[in-house]
Amino acid sequence: MLKPSLNSANISPLTLSKKTIVSTTENHWQGRTDGTNWMHNALTVFMRFVPLRFMYLIADIFVVPFYLLFSNSYLAIYHYFRKIHNYNPIKSFFSTYKNYCQFSKNILDKFYMFSGGKFDFEIENMDLYESFSKKNDGFLIFSAHVGNYELAGYTLRATDKPFNALVFAAEADIIMKNRTKLFAGNNIKMIPVTEDMSHLFTLNNALEKGESVSIPADRVVGEQKTFATTFLGREALFPAGPFLLAAKRDLDVLSIQVMKVATKKYHIYIKALDKYGASVQERSMNLLHSYITHIETVLRTYPHQWFNFYEFWKS
Repeated sequence: MLKPSLNSANISPLTLSKKTIVSTTENHWQGRTDGTNWMHNALTVFMRFVPLRFMYLIADIFVVPFYLLFSNSYLAIYHYFRKIHNYNPIKSFFSTYKNYCQFSKNILDKFYMFSGGKFDFEIENMDLYESFSKKNDGFLIFSAHVGNYELAGYTLRATDKPFNALVFAAEADIIMKNRTKLFAGNNIKMIPVTEDMSHLFTLNNALEKGESVSIPADRVVGEQKTFATTFLGREALFPAGPFLLAAKRDLDVLSIQVMKVATKKYHIYIKALDKYGASVQERSMNLLHSYITHIETVLRTYPHQWFNFYEFWKS
């Protein structure tokens, strides 16, 4: 099971289009943390001595406005609030600013943990994870670019079976080293995504050994096969791979979203996804429906914690 490490505290209807599976070659925002290794090292050291709230203030006043002016992702987030949440133009602009501020807090929180800082976590439906982890069979965890999912791995320890996390392989060296250090102490291993697709063999081996594997299931990269479906009222594309993998192997699946609720507090939402169905296609569709419903529910409470910085919806 996952348990807090030492020194941590408490732990819509979906409509599938007729042309469900499509492919895409569109290039999206890649998610690499900006900055050089020496900048990341300096920030980690700096955060040992400077209050977290002060760092937030500096980012909100100086860093976020810079990105709003020069980032290519501004319009994508503005459209998210304007077209998806139907905010008026003024509210959409300030919500976009708040979204960037929230994202900067996520990054700072990560470096705060690299420096030895701790956060409090409240976990909803922890019994679901515990029951899955006690089974002999492996299972999947579907994350999303919502909230700050990575942070939970730095604080929560897998005790019943190893926890494997699929991660972006081209991240900065210092971040990968810090990830490895913090994950290793909690029985969590990284599976870097590689161009030669060798990560798929590592993933399958982990599942064969009865371990858990975490996969982001909301972002399409390269020429992946996709499911076209309605999400928050408009058509969007989701990668077919995670859902087909779970359906073909008849695996249990959890959706876990980690949302920031206060300066040093996060709330973890855990939901078991529905996998019923007579065929692989039907099971994958039901898994997708259940996953999207969970994300929609979370985003209605935390609309500013959506971090796919590209035009996610097809229209």
